[in-house]
Amino acid sequence: MPSITTSLATTSMPSVRIHIIGLGSIGTFAAHAVSEIPNGPSVTLLLHRRSLLETYRQNGNQIRFESTDGKHLVSRGYDLETFYNDKWHLTTPQMKDSAVVTDEIQHLIVCAKATQTVSALRPLVPRLSRASNILFLQNGAGMIEEVNKYLFPDPMFRPNYLIGVISHGVTLNSPFNITHTGFSATSIGPVPSNASVLNRIPDAQPDYLCQTLPNSPILNLKPYSYSGILQIQLEKLAVNAFCNPICALNNAQNKFLFSVPEIRRAILTEISEVVLSLPELKDVPGLKERFSVERLEQTVHAIIEKTANATCSMVWDLRSGRETEINFINGSWSRMGRTLGVRTPVNDELVEKVLERWGSSRRCEQSN
Repeated sequence: MPSITTSLATTSMPSVRIHIIGLGSIGTFAAHAVSEIPNGPSVTLLLHRRSLLETYRQNGNQIRFESTDGKHLVSRGYDLETFYNDKWHLTTPQMKDSAVVTDEIQHLIVCAKATQTVSALRPLVPRLSRASNILFLQNGAGMIEEVNKYLFPDPMFRPNYLIGVISHGVTLNSPFNITHTGFSATSIGPVPSNASVLNRIPDAQPDYLCQTLPNSPILNLKPYSYSGILQIQLEKLAVNAFCNPICALNNAQNKFLFSVPEIRRAILTEISEVVLSLPELKDVPGLKERFSVERLEQTVHAIIEKTANATCSMVWDLRSGRETEINFINGSWSRMGRTLGVRTPVNDELVEKVLERWGSSRRCEQSN
């Protein structure tokens, strides 16, 4: 039987704290990973409902983590803040409340589903400032634009943003209990506030998250410039734009994707045209080769081969009648295409079909 190892979240640097919101598979993984950083920051888990506090208590006031080699680990020592009565409360696992929390948040990692980003961040707006750093460690794209539109319309008062792309395989067994199913990489990079710093390397102007998170062994994290992280994000978005809607509409595992090469090429052709038209990447060496249809097909094929028997998240969402992330996957390609004057009829149609299927499933649930 694998041994149980305890990893304590340290409080040796109380002046530095990372808050994490969105405690699904990726958020729980991030919390455990940060807790393993030697002499690392304090970590606060943001609980958006009080029932999660009871669940955390029932889990032993800890995060349970099964590693890729079958070891069972736990991490403890997290601080908790629970949102109720329109305020954040510093809360103990024993359900005793202290004063309402209004402290400014220094560093925030957002791991909520793309569709829930704005609603997750709205209660935190009074605690975020121009000095705050927000890392969006999520699937999809376009969440930052939504946050700017609905929460921070004035550029002068926006926090600093970072994009994160995570390729690890993580399964949420139950709240605060995860299995690391596949070791891979995590990539982050800053989102510039103006065009003059598009290619700024994080090391040139040190950022705490870019400096500290690479010290977590299981995150396997590397910081990039904006153009670098944008390319990584777009590659993953291209894969998801094919895999998620096609599997979801056919209620199928990933291996089904081998049977529709024509659809794959049609989707990736539109995506290639969009990426090669992006002004942010126009001077990047090797972009044309990296985002050629042929290279994108190779990337997609390699991932499908590794995950042939897996079922993507959008399939589960439609089966359960949950809102999908289609507007932040294929919908992102459609929006970029409209902005750039590039037609994306295949992606547009996939968005419509998934939304229609979701609407139908919701109507069926309501009628029952």
